[in-house]
Amino acid sequence: MTDQSPAPNTTDAPPVRRGKKLNVNAIIAVVLILAGLGVLLYPVLATQWNNYQQSRAAEAYSQLEKGVPPEILNKAWEEAQQYNANLGDIDPGDAWTSSDDESSPAYQRYLKYLSVLNDTEAMGRIVLPSIKSDLPIFHGTSDRVLARGVGHLYGTDLPVGAPGELGEDGSVPPAPPEGRLSALSAHTGLQNATLWDNLDQIEKGDPVYVAAAGEKLKYEVRDIEVVTPDKTSLLRRTPNKDLLTLITCTPYGINTHRLIITAERVPMDPQEESVFDGQGTTWQWWMWAILATAAIIVLLLIRWWWKNFRKKKGEEEPATPGAEGAQGATDTDTES
Repeated sequence: MTDQSPAPNTTDAPPVRRGKKLNVNAIIAVVLILAGLGVLLYPVLATQWNNYQQSRAAEAYSQLEKGVPPEILNKAWEEAQQYNANLGDIDPGDAWTSSDDESSPAYQRYLKYLSVLNDTEAMGRIVLPSIKSDLPIFHGTSDRVLARGVGHLYGTDLPVGAPGELGEDGSVPPAPPEGRLSALSAHTGLQNATLWDNLDQIEKGDPVYVAAAGEKLKYEVRDIEVVTPDKTSLLRRTPNKDLLTLITCTPYGINTHRLIITAERVPMDPQEESVFDGQGTTWQWWMWAILATAAIIVLLLIRWWWKNFRKKKGEEEPATPGAEGAQGATDTDTES
């Protein structure tokens, strides 16, 4: 008789979790990738949020304006016209390389003009439909102002156009002999706001709309120039012309020159007031590039997770104890 030692019972041994370490590493990798995606997407989200806030500020100006009694708006309009009439020769400096003495009595008086809305600091609103820009206008061109919207260049005419009433046919009043010129500035290339990044896409003939003190004005682009910061002659009045000048830095991200767009006032059809209803969301090329990159990363992450986690999980499923016992009994019977 031959003694046969009983075969070791392996059916009760717990299954080996070979994928446990892999799972922990995979989770860490996924968390790091998602954190990287958050960093990648932050500029897009921050820019769109600030754009939304600036657009809301512009629309809020018009809404608040509707609640002001007409006599107050008319007074503000007339005072702004008187300010322009008393301004004298215009010779402003560059909005970015020169600074104004904001504590001076003259500047403090300037801040009171067109400040008819208690719930906002904006003096007006400017809409550029061709580039979907809708921004509030503030007094001065300080860093604080230019981070929030469009700044009015102190020393130039307030953005109320030439004095006088519209003609019966809708024609604009003639400019006074000395002319009128209001200069407005905004940033290009801020990391967290679009502002006038797309101003270089403006073309001759494009319309520009301004709202201030209950009035709405239309201008049409006449000239586009790129100049050095010291060339400020384009910011002076032209006799018998009612002009609006838009200024921003160029080239994008370098800012060694100034893009100066000059527009002249033209009649405005009442139906065109719909441009003040909002211009929607602006998407720039770099935003689409980041979103496309993020989408590719997400797709690759899903594919990697499926290939290295889901499949391995299926392969490492332990056999059921009943099935292993049945297999062992079969093997014993065969040997007998």
